[in-house]
Amino acid sequence: MSKKFATLNSLNAGKDSGDESEEDERKKGQSFFVGGSERSGQEVVGPPRRDPDEDMTNKLFEAARAHGAEPVASDSVGSSMNARGSVVHFHGGGYRLGDTVVPSAKVDGNAASAATDDEPPQQNVTLMMWQDGFSIDEGPLRRFDDPANRAFLENIMQGQIPLELVRMYPGQEIDLKIERKSQPYKAPKPKPFSGGGLRLGSLVPQVVDNNPPPPAAAAASSIVNESAVTEAQSAVELKEGEPVTQLQIRLQSGQRLVGKFNHSHTIADVRSFIVAARPELAYQPFQLMTNFPNKVIEDESQTLTAAGLINAVVSLKSA
Repeated sequence: MSKKFATLNSLNAGKDSGDESEEDERKKGQSFFVGGSERSGQEVVGPPRRDPDEDMTNKLFEAARAHGAEPVASDSVGSSMNARGSVVHFHGGGYRLGDTVVPSAKVDGNAASAATDDEPPQQNVTLMMWQDGFSIDEGPLRRFDDPANRAFLENIMQGQIPLELVRMYPGQEIDLKIERKSQPYKAPKPKPFSGGGLRLGSLVPQVVDNNPPPPAAAAASSIVNESAVTEAQSAVELKEGEPVTQLQIRLQSGQRLVGKFNHSHTIADVRSFIVAARPELAYQPFQLMTNFPNKVIEDESQTLTAAGLINAVVSLKSA
């Protein structure tokens, strides 16, 4: 019997064999039958179906270049955006992005380099575009289709540094490098532990910090800026109809922050809230840890429900 016509046996055999994965089916082109009679015909296979994740990566690169991003090197597949807010800088000449009132203006490369002495410290951030999502520096995978990541990608496509990064590194010039990876997400290798330890002898172990903050930072950390806390809370998008929980955050200074989150918010969202409420922590690497049991939270992509942090208490620990 011709292989162009299926029988019940062949359908069952195909279902059980599993020779072709779902990924292979997605990449195949759609088949059409043209011409012929009831006993003959010709099969025409169309072009491969387009990968929506690959389309997202292509659109992001095209939008970045359209807003002034430049390739890092001739043999590199990445693009680099060096910006504060919506200002794009170049090693050579470029354009300063305008708005509805002020038009875009030409920026001379020499003039831009001459002003670097007055610019704030630069923070390098690498955005990895994988086949199945993206990651920031050595962070966890973030899916393209996750609504929580939509604003981040839209900011880049509009030629702006994402607000999430601005809050994470306040007062710094952010140099955003975008790299395309032609493979699914690959988690970075864990680094050997080089931090402090726990002092034994108490019910709740005391965190011993080998690198105490400088006196100026310690003095500033003892003061809670209520307006910053209010602004940080307003930045947390609470979804209507979803359950809300209160999370108590114990800072190293002894102060406490209380934030409201949906159960679906992630540990990374909690970190963004902390940095927005206490901007000085942006310069101090820290980790979040539970109290009972006393354990560092490694995976910041998990939700509060998955981490068991509904109406819970977490503490900050120097990284």
